[in-house]
Amino acid sequence: MQKKIAVIYTGEVRTIETTIKYFKENVLINNDFHVFATLQSNNIAYFDQFVKDNLGDHLKSIVWLDKNDETWIGIREELINKIVNVSDRWKDYLKNSGSMIEYYQIYLAFKNIEEYEKANSIKYDYVMRIRCDLVLTHPIYFNWDDYSLDIVKEYLYDIKNEKNLETIVCREVFITFMNSFYHKNRMLCKNISYENNQNSETFKQIMNIIECNEIDYNEIENIETNKENIFINAVYNYLLNGNYAVTLRKNQIFFMKRHLFTNIAELGVTYGAHTTTNNDWWFNAESQLEIIIMKNGMDIFESVNKIEGDSIYSYNEHNYFENNELKKTHEILFFLKRD
Repeated sequence: MQKKIAVIYTGEVRTIETTIKYFKENVLINNDFHVFATLQSNNIAYFDQFVKDNLGDHLKSIVWLDKNDETWIGIREELINKIVNVSDRWKDYLKNSGSMIEYYQIYLAFKNIEEYEKANSIKYDYVMRIRCDLVLTHPIYFNWDDYSLDIVKEYLYDIKNEKNLETIVCREVFITFMNSFYHKNRMLCKNISYENNQNSETFKQIMNIIECNEIDYNEIENIETNKENIFINAVYNYLLNGNYAVTLRKNQIFFMKRHLFTNIAELGVTYGAHTTTNNDWWFNAESQLEIIIMKNGMDIFESVNKIEGDSIYSYNEHNYFENNELKKTHEILFFLKRD
């Protein structure tokens, strides 16, 4: 069954004139992808028409946010004044960088999603957030609700074989699966860094299957087979029913089931209120997203490789384009386009 996807499209327009082509090709892959945009520009008249012309019927709302907007400034100042144990230098950085305002952009877009759902008597299945200066090189598919047990089983064994592992019942297979079920090319990506945070009971149950039931591989074959079947069923049920967010390089792209997004969107007006004792940088944009996701009982599956991560701080166009054409390899799923 085709899923309805709400796409939150945010940021300063910067390179939008060259990235929007790939947004249309690799995000808006069918008519059930609807865009709710909150953007910033010094040339609103031009870019408003540009976005509308390019996105057509996919675009359901567009908001142009002025960083000097009085409502936003009032919210920002109130939030910053509540942040404790952070130096004035860092508070100034938060105030003047995109760290806080990007979540206010998301908050405004999500309010428009809620209004659109109410007005049209619909409910989206998933919400995806992507920056307007970011390129997704391959589509993300939101059809895993339709995966059968046999598809999940095949996928898990493909990962085992690709990684030359002895069994599917291991942490590496599970983490790889949860970071690639939305596009199988992700499984083939080399030198990829995975991070995950585990705080749901379902996640812990899967970890217990992996960590607490050691198998002697010299024992009879059906013991291992039974354990693998238990693992396959657990992963299948987690995929369909688990509470999790998938993120690419912390917060460049992230998506989750629609009903889980409501509390996450509130970060736009609660930034800085989400603290933790095990992260010295709890107040930055990446950590605030991570903390609020975990506070809402969700797991995070996050991945990035070096060439993807390099685009953020040391962009080199030759890493991503050849003869002005996008490199279509499984090594690059996304990058931030600076030029």
